[in-house]
Amino acid sequence: MNLMIVIATGFTIGILLGASIFFEPKEPYKLEIMIASTIRNILVALLIGFSLSAKSSWYSGVGYGLLYGFAFGLVVFLAKGGFKSKDAPYVIPGSAIAGALIGLIIVNYGF
Repeated sequence: MNLMIVIATGFTIGILLGASIFFEPKEPYKLEIMIASTIRNILVALLIGFSLSAKSSWYSGVGYGLLYGFAFGLVVFLAKGGFKSKDAPYVIPGSAIAGALIGLIIVNYGF
């Protein structure tokens, strides 16, 4: 596993997804949310990278990405108050899709 590619993949996806918070004018903690998104996606990428081997197929990477992305999205969902928060339910599917994308990139370029 090429650790720099794995970390760079998580960092890039995290920055791109975290930067979307700047479209919300009422959010007071924009920078903190972007940093948290970046850290979350780096951790997802590292988990995926350590779970795969050099002979793993693309659907293994996508599967691990969905699993780890969903798990981290669920943590954020519960930390924001679950269904009581107006925008927290949208975190889980976005995080799972981002994890799948990270897994696909890591399987193709990380080994």
